[in-house]
Amino acid sequence: MNTGSEQIESSALEILSELGKLPATSYWEDGPARYLAVRAREAGLEVTRDEWGNVLATKTGTDPDAPGIAFVAHTDHPGYEVVEQDGKKLTLKTMGGVGIAAGRAGTSILVIGRHGVRIKATITGADAPDGDFAKSREDAGWLGTDTVYAELEGDTDLGELPKPAVPDLLDYELGDDDIIRMRAADDLAGCAAILAALESITEAATKGNVYGLFTRAEEVGLIGARIAAEQELLPKSTIIVSVETSSVLPGAEIGDGVVIRTGDRAATFDYEAEAYLGEAAQRIKSADPTFKIQRQLMSAGGCEASAFKAFGHKVTGTAFPLGAWHNRGENGVEPEFISKDDFVGGARLIAEAGKLAGTSPAGVLGRLSDTPSDEADRLKRDRLRPEYVKYWAYSGFE
Repeated sequence: MNTGSEQIESSALEILSELGKLPATSYWEDGPARYLAVRAREAGLEVTRDEWGNVLATKTGTDPDAPGIAFVAHTDHPGYEVVEQDGKKLTLKTMGGVGIAAGRAGTSILVIGRHGVRIKATITGADAPDGDFAKSREDAGWLGTDTVYAELEGDTDLGELPKPAVPDLLDYELGDDDIIRMRAADDLAGCAAILAALESITEAATKGNVYGLFTRAEEVGLIGARIAAEQELLPKSTIIVSVETSSVLPGAEIGDGVVIRTGDRAATFDYEAEAYLGEAAQRIKSADPTFKIQRQLMSAGGCEASAFKAFGHKVTGTAFPLGAWHNRGENGVEPEFISKDDFVGGARLIAEAGKLAGTSPAGVLGRLSDTPSDEADRLKRDRLRPEYVKYWAYSGFE
């Protein structure tokens, strides 16, 4: 591994570990968003925050008219929101898709109070599924209701409600097996990979702008991304790359490399955008043949690329294959996990693709569009071989 990729690895792991210390769920992402904004500004990137709280970090290109490339990730993760308190008894609403164990009595959670104070509580149960759709989700392993009940360990008055709550799981851990385990790899890993990649290319000359967009409330309906797309926070010519973690699938396995994502549950993506990732991957592999990459349609969930596609952008995506997606572990609510090498490889891919901003990589389709002149001449010559002429004459063709 060269010095540049070593620096990306160091930065990416540092950023991810720091983000892990900032528990967040939908609408309560100020901690991660603030950290990303401050660090991006310290790295020399231009940083803005729109009125909905989406954070945009920009590396300015040399040609203001050249199309840019934007890497997009979200700062939230499925969790809960405390909406009522009666002494120690709490009523919570789920935020995003959570597994059935998230509503099971005995599951530990943390209510996040003022200044990030963590207040322990225990789930006591959940409402029964209401309706066929809710029941079908429960049958598939998801919690079939959005109302959950809990009890505080102490007599804490939570004050003004609502308050966010998250699973009581480890913030971040890199094991000896090179597996990263944490409460919310989805999608703090995407945020960390993007920022580490942008930091690594701040001094590189790029023709087009390179953006890192960190959006809010993805888990409850791609809210931040949809607003950013509708409000044209990015020029319509900007290539969009969703940087996600997504549940493992055949052909998208943990440890086999970052995935070039050809689509999600909602839509298939655009090859014109994917060509940037393909070209970047080829450049990395030419210098490092051990670099691993996969390519797959990640259909388990939706991602922000689809939100931008709906508003006319060319889109593509990457994904880190993820275990215990949305904390749905084999034995209950458990930390999500990804491969360190997949994660670092994804950051390297983003950095290399970012350098292509404002260009038009031909990719595989461009190479296929080149006329194979020598081979075409051979086909013509073959038609004149005596046995060839005799065969076609016998078949009734001239």
